[in-house]
Amino acid sequence: MKFSLNIGEYKGLKDKDIIRKTLFDIGKNEKEVVVLSADASSTSGNDLFKEKFPNRTFNFGIAEANMISVAAGLAMLNKIPVIGIYGFLIPRVAEQIRDDICYNNQNVKIFSCASGLDYATGGMSHQGVEDISILMSFANITIIQPASSLETILAIYEVILNHKGPVYLRLARTMNEVIYKNEKIEFKIGKAITLKEGNDITLIATGVRPINIALKTTEILKEEGINVRLVNMNTIKPLDKEAVMRAAKETKGIITIEEGIISGGLGAAVSRLICENHPTTVKIIGLSEHKFTTIGPSPGVLCNYFGINELRIIEKVKGILGKKLI
Repeated sequence: MKFSLNIGEYKGLKDKDIIRKTLFDIGKNEKEVVVLSADASSTSGNDLFKEKFPNRTFNFGIAEANMISVAAGLAMLNKIPVIGIYGFLIPRVAEQIRDDICYNNQNVKIFSCASGLDYATGGMSHQGVEDISILMSFANITIIQPASSLETILAIYEVILNHKGPVYLRLARTMNEVIYKNEKIEFKIGKAITLKEGNDITLIATGVRPINIALKTTEILKEEGINVRLVNMNTIKPLDKEAVMRAAKETKGIITIEEGIISGGLGAAVSRLICENHPTTVKIIGLSEHKFTTIGPSPGVLCNYFGINELRIIEKVKGILGKKLI
């Protein structure tokens, strides 16, 4: 299905306002789109859709598992269900996602309106860092994590209007960064975007904070004469194998950066592909599966606390290249 999109209408929007406007604009023309939430219409950006299309909006209270199963049923009736949920709730509804949505390959779109360390002050119970690791093991599901407002808008249109099948769209609450020149890109599911070219080392990052940390790192290393290739892996499943293999063959090593548990995440997927096809050095930066996260004042502070930062990337880059830290 082709869609007409005037990106200028979305200029200046950030965070859940992006979800709010895109769902409303799509819903005006696509009557089969329905929205489901569990007492989270406002915080997940579904409130405008609810206001304008009350008969196509469903609230399940704190019964998220039931919501997932109903979404699968609505998809069987040729509806396009869009679910608003928090990343930390994915472990709670994993069985229903697997059995009802993925096993039956239903056309359900799961939008995580807060993921990773977004809820820093909520502690481990409200930090959704295991979601990707869990969902990566399910057949049929596509996992997308945009790194900017523009990518988010394009991804929402693409997954609702053009993509058939289960989708997990992992969004952040700080979706207002500008990382593309002239804010022009071509978004395609399963196709990574190279933000910086380089032939010394490759950084493969996913998500808002990891991408911005990696961007800052490339500039620091550039001043030291180290040319870094930076790949925005906005689709984690299916992985852009071509981009990964090019990095393995054309640079001296790969470092992955993610804001989630590294067991079963982006780094694990990249490592498996490299080991099977073109062995080279791969270093993974993310959250350890051996300990839980903790309370912090902000996502940025927690990222730094857990070593998702410029210094750690630089250490690994120089370790691969055999250079001393300054």
